[in-house]
Amino acid sequence: MAGLSAALITIGIIIVLGIIVIIGLQLKRPSLPSADPGKDQKIRDLEKALKDEEGEKNKLIGKNKELFAQHVQLQAKYDSLQKEKDRLSEAVTKFEANEKHQVKTYEEKIENLESARKAFEKDQKRINDEALARRQMEEEEHDRLWTEHENHVIYLLTDLCKKPEFNFTCYNNTNLPDDFHSSLKPDFLIEFLEQYVIFDAKISKADNLQVYINDQVKKTAVKVKGKEKIYHTIYLVVPTHAIGELKKTYYFEEGFHFFIISPEAIAPIFSSLKRIESYEFAENRDPEERETIIDLITQFDYHVSLRNYIDYHLIEHGLKTLGKTQDTNPDFAKEVAIRKTKMRAPSMKTAELKAFVSNPELLQQRLIELTEPKSQIAKEDIRQHS
Repeated sequence: MAGLSAALITIGIIIVLGIIVIIGLQLKRPSLPSADPGKDQKIRDLEKALKDEEGEKNKLIGKNKELFAQHVQLQAKYDSLQKEKDRLSEAVTKFEANEKHQVKTYEEKIENLESARKAFEKDQKRINDEALARRQMEEEEHDRLWTEHENHVIYLLTDLCKKPEFNFTCYNNTNLPDDFHSSLKPDFLIEFLEQYVIFDAKISKADNLQVYINDQVKKTAVKVKGKEKIYHTIYLVVPTHAIGELKKTYYFEEGFHFFIISPEAIAPIFSSLKRIESYEFAENRDPEERETIIDLITQFDYHVSLRNYIDYHLIEHGLKTLGKTQDTNPDFAKEVAIRKTKMRAPSMKTAELKAFVSNPELLQQRLIELTEPKSQIAKEDIRQHS
């Protein structure tokens, strides 16, 4: 735009100089006609040149006006472009500032994200380490319980065999009878009707106890198949808490009955085996005496089984009833707990207990007194007042 302004100024100067020259020539022209024809021709040439210069001047003036108009338009356009440039420069400046802010924010978010990732990985590692430690402790506790279970079962079996009411001859896997199969190493044996009853305490590290028991039953059945002097019922003993994990506790494999039991079931099984021994002994007695003994054993077995069943349901009902105390008012439950600690359990006199155990008729008489209580007023008193 500066170059265009300089060109217009130069053109204006030339036009002014041309006008001055033309005016000067007109002033020098004589007023009287000249007798010199050469001068006239020169004057005519100069007049023609002057006209040409005037025409050129007019052209230059028109051109100058045109260029001026263009200059005005270009100046207006330049001003508009300058404003647009300023606007765009401002926009670029704002954009750059915003971009810097966004970059800074992005970098801060990246740093925060990296910090969060490291914190998450640290927490995840801590959780995994805690879970691993807890799992290891659970496995160690599991192994300890199962190891103690084996020792407890052998101790319990040995102790029960020594009791007078059972008095079974017993063996363990380090002291097996001479006539027993050396290829078998059960945890415990008892002599029963010239045979051996196997009790085997099972130790499991398997995740699925049922699968482990299924496998153990099949393997044991293969080992005892065809072996003489082994009783047809075999007992596999697992911890009490493990019984609840099993859906199946009875198997029949290779002609043998397998029962999966808890340690608490050993004493009742010993009692049943002892009754079976008595039954076998009764076969050698006269029919009437034998029938009496069998009937007595049957009644006793039924009574014990029925009582166990009733006691189980009463215990279950009692536990549910106690559980309902948790749903009562906390203040009431707290007061009940405090009062319960102050209560005394009913005492039983040892002499009275022995008397009732040795003489069932005393218990029968006491039950009659409870169901048919005697009047506290004598008949004579009633007659006197009537």
